[in-house]
Amino acid sequence: MDMKDSIIHEKLQWNADMENKLNRFPIVMHSHQWLKGTDYHYHPGLEIHITHDGTGTMVVGKQIWLQYPRSVLVFRGMVPHQMISKSSYKRTVISINFGEDDSHTLPSLHRLIDFGWIPEASCLSFTLTPKQFQQLEDMCKTLWHELKVREIGWERMALSHTLELTVFLERSLGDKQTATLSPQANGKVTDLVQFCSDYVCQSLGEDLSLKAVSKRFAVSEEYLTRSFTKEMGISFYQYVLLQRVAEGKRLLREAPDVSITEIAYMIGFPSSSHFSKHFKTLTGETPSAFRHKIFEPQTGQ
Repeated sequence: MDMKDSIIHEKLQWNADMENKLNRFPIVMHSHQWLKGTDYHYHPGLEIHITHDGTGTMVVGKQIWLQYPRSVLVFRGMVPHQMISKSSYKRTVISINFGEDDSHTLPSLHRLIDFGWIPEASCLSFTLTPKQFQQLEDMCKTLWHELKVREIGWERMALSHTLELTVFLERSLGDKQTATLSPQANGKVTDLVQFCSDYVCQSLGEDLSLKAVSKRFAVSEEYLTRSFTKEMGISFYQYVLLQRVAEGKRLLREAPDVSITEIAYMIGFPSSSHFSKHFKTLTGETPSAFRHKIFEPQTGQ
């Protein structure tokens, strides 16, 4: 099982609601929403995901990013993505879709809209300084006002504020004050990290301790974990846990005759209690509750 195919949710979903909203106007904003995770989905255009409060794990393609206050992700909406959080977190999401050619909305300004700095198959991750984050929040408030109040010329104002916001983030790529930035802006990872992540996906029932895997790839434990965290945005240990829980969820759904204890052993957990603990931490429910929800007939519908 590969991270790009299924992380936590059972299937990838097309966000038709977002598509319809972007067809009506190419800028859609959800401001300061309190949510507890999202479906595994994709949609047209670009997405700017801003975390204000709380924590969670954002999956974008094959990358996994821990999100906390002042975290910002920028990626193309067609890359499958999902937010996983065991408790509510506050976010702002801005979706943008100006099309690929000048036959779309606002054709005369199309030449000014350049999002070539955003990778095609992965994402950019920022942890902004308090000052930078306040600047970003101020821009978001101004944009939100235009989109909600809709005074004369609001479309042009919304466009100008959106371009201002995206240029601000693009300039942050080269700002030394920016606390954290994904080094893999081209969406690529080194061979070591790629081989390592592929091996984890194919060997979940094996010994995947840092010591065992670093020995297999003939590198030091320190080098492997540093490289992995730098390029994947998550520690090696956390990546293994996410993969095991994702595979456990698939087996709970597709192998109803296999016991939870057997599944735990199959995916590398030493006991069903360890499996249940990590499963609940990441999904907010126990394996038995998840299985019950799937196979029990729905009532009251």
